[in-house]
Amino acid sequence: MRGAPSADAAVGMEVYVTDGAPCTGRAKALDSDFRVQEYLSLEGLQSERGEGYVPLYRVEKRGIDTMHLAKELAAVLKSRVSYGGLKDKRAHAVQYITPTSSRALSPARASSEGWEATLEGFLPRPLSRGQVVANSFELILRDCCSEVGERANDALETSAGHRLPNFYGHQRFGLRGVGTHRVGREIVKGRFEEAVRLLLCEPRERDSSEAGEARQAFREGRYEEGVGLLPRGQEEEASVARALARRPGDWIGALRSVPVKLRRLYVQAYQSYLFNRTLSRALRSGLDISSYESGDNWSRLGEDGLTLSRVGGVRDPPEQGAVPMVQIPGFAIRDYGSRFDACLKEVLEEEGVTGGEFYVKEMLEASAEGGFRVPHLLVAGTSAESGPGTATLKFTLAKGQYATVFIREVLKPADPANAGLA
Repeated sequence: MRGAPSADAAVGMEVYVTDGAPCTGRAKALDSDFRVQEYLSLEGLQSERGEGYVPLYRVEKRGIDTMHLAKELAAVLKSRVSYGGLKDKRAHAVQYITPTSSRALSPARASSEGWEATLEGFLPRPLSRGQVVANSFELILRDCCSEVGERANDALETSAGHRLPNFYGHQRFGLRGVGTHRVGREIVKGRFEEAVRLLLCEPRERDSSEAGEARQAFREGRYEEGVGLLPRGQEEEASVARALARRPGDWIGALRSVPVKLRRLYVQAYQSYLFNRTLSRALRSGLDISSYESGDNWSRLGEDGLTLSRVGGVRDPPEQGAVPMVQIPGFAIRDYGSRFDACLKEVLEEEGVTGGEFYVKEMLEASAEGGFRVPHLLVAGTSAESGPGTATLKFTLAKGQYATVFIREVLKPADPANAGLA
């Protein structure tokens, strides 16, 4: 087991489980090098619009993140929209979106720069995350070392044994070097002024000179001036700064100027960081994450190798195909006495946070209940081909799992951002 670079450790991914040496290579050299297709369970889909039904759109996107895409499509449909999961900005992605209102418009096609939506039919209710089954990936790695084929096969063999850790990848943490989880930590701890400071004032690794000047203005309380200096595309910081210009010192109000989904994402990112640290602690302690052991919470793995049943308790007799489950911290977590709970308890103590603090009284909409996550990647349909300086990987992951987490075990880059993984 190898230690991970500081950039990975900063988001809780502290180890690699494959033994191969680092291999040079780049993911996402081109957006078309990273292709993802979302698969759904679409019970009730029909071709005609019934009473109360909502239109379902198949959306192809490139060079735009899901949240901004959703905002643009919502304007076209005259309704808020719902989707099953976030897809990477730097990718060619296919995902599905519905409006939340049965009175939404339903054009056969809609498009704008970076995306095109096609009407697929109508559903009795808006799309939810629970309807996502899996995501398939086709990835091209470029400028690779000569051993990339061997490294890829090592990762595929390890995944087949359910031993690749199911970390949350760098995309979960965003904010161009500051980390949404750090903002989430301050919200959970009730330190709203510090959360705003991180959003507005903390320098980013790739800030332009204009962005640096804007952050200096924010540090000095010149919020309106700072907004004028911000580059395009930094709407969240601009919204927070405008709110403070109107009401100085209203830190909670400033955070609430950010869309509620993004506020929740901050806290969810902190949950993800804590999960990553817990999983790293388990691996460093020598725990076997591949199979159920007595005393684990568990879930039954479906025949497709990708879908999971409800979570069973530590005292419930496991069903055939049981795999272990690890708690995601939140206000509803309990110490069931499992081997993974012991690791989570240590991490929470080191962080100085309790489960109860995820019930954020001053910002209830950002509260997080917690849940469970399988500790290993669930991978199917795998293949790998390599040529001079390149490798092409194809695989399908269970919903909520990260292709970049698989690739990090192949490349083990010292700088995940330069390798296209962050």
